[in-house]
Amino acid sequence: MMRRRLAALSAAVLLATSGTLIAASPAQAGKEGCVYQAGHYEQAGGYITGYRLWACVNGNDILLPVSVEHNLSPGVYETVASGEGWATFYCSGTLFGFYRAGSPGDFGIHCS
Repeated sequence: MMRRRLAALSAAVLLATSGTLIAASPAQAGKEGCVYQAGHYEQAGGYITGYRLWACVNGNDILLPVSVEHNLSPGVYETVASGEGWATFYCSGTLFGFYRAGSPGDFGIHCS
């Protein structure tokens, strides 16, 4: 039962985040029955959602602080959305920009 829930949760996240980084590192493998998940998914001209959490088989997921940040210039970021577990920035235009969300690393998208 527990494995089935974890598999279903992982499959749902993978389907919702196709093309998105889902990271789990050995240093973060300390929560028994939980899987660390962090990354983002987006729709150009629509939104960017970052996520960061421990997805636990018992259903008691542990939500972690997460933010969506817009890269204004090299090394300078503006936080455009923040939350616990998930944070979403809704675009108001389609200018190309660089962002980071959920996990390290910038990505480019038409979203302003």
